[in-house]
Amino acid sequence: MTGRHWIFLTIGSLVAIVGLVASVGYAIDPYGVLRDPRGRKLSIYFSEGKAKFLMNKRYVPSNFDGLVVGPSSLDNWKLSTLAGATVYNESLAGGNAAEERMLVSQALDRGHFKLAIFVLVSSMTSSHELKDGLDTVKTSEAIGSIHVLVHEVAYALKAMHVPFEKSDAAPNGMALFEGHGEIDVHALPPSNFAIDPVALEDFRSMVQAVRDRGARIVYVVPPLYEPLYEVNRASYAAYLDTIRRALPPAPVIDFDGPEYASLRSDPDNFRDCFHLNPTGAATFTALLEKLVPEAIAYSN
Repeated sequence: MTGRHWIFLTIGSLVAIVGLVASVGYAIDPYGVLRDPRGRKLSIYFSEGKAKFLMNKRYVPSNFDGLVVGPSSLDNWKLSTLAGATVYNESLAGGNAAEERMLVSQALDRGHFKLAIFVLVSSMTSSHELKDGLDTVKTSEAIGSIHVLVHEVAYALKAMHVPFEKSDAAPNGMALFEGHGEIDVHALPPSNFAIDPVALEDFRSMVQAVRDRGARIVYVVPPLYEPLYEVNRASYAAYLDTIRRALPPAPVIDFDGPEYASLRSDPDNFRDCFHLNPTGAATFTALLEKLVPEAIAYSN
């Protein structure tokens, strides 16, 4: 083989490989960016922050008219519909208002949302740091990146019925996990309730932007394991009072209220002091499905 033939063969092979990868990427399109995502059911298997950023460009606004916005407090709640809205769960593990605002702003460009549930927890306003690559994410990553490759492999494995971790990832943004973490009851430091002014402004602006687009707003205070809540009751009450006054007014469903103390006292409902396990999540999901329509009707 001559040098010229080798060069042509090499270039031809690279072109063929790139073409094959592009064709597979278009066919799978794991974020719903490259072709019409209406009616599709897309799941997240890797790099949750970047995946939800990209999915909010077309997939979320094309298939959902309700949002749940917050950190991981509600991420395993099975909120398929609420008050007539088909809900996408924007929750990010350890997420803050700056990160959530990035996701929601993508969806608002194309979407028409009837309802938005905003989670009131101190981690939403403790920092405005962008994690998981959200400070550099670009739309082009939906075409070529390590995380899109992982998603393509995951979809291929599913097509071949090969089980793997997160095989049953939910297409509505919900996280799937089971088991228990550590039930560690202790006094939380004051820094846990400190409010970053940039994060607070991001939170306020995000809520106002969603409201300005016609969505009904409901705030939810997620349940904490009762012994932990009792130890830190004053700090949580002070934070809730501050954040309610800082955000646009809307109904608040407070699962740390006394009427839910018996549910919060049952350790079998919790993964750890801050997160529910599937059993607890199902219990509080049923309550939320009843309380959200009531809150909206009462606020009219």
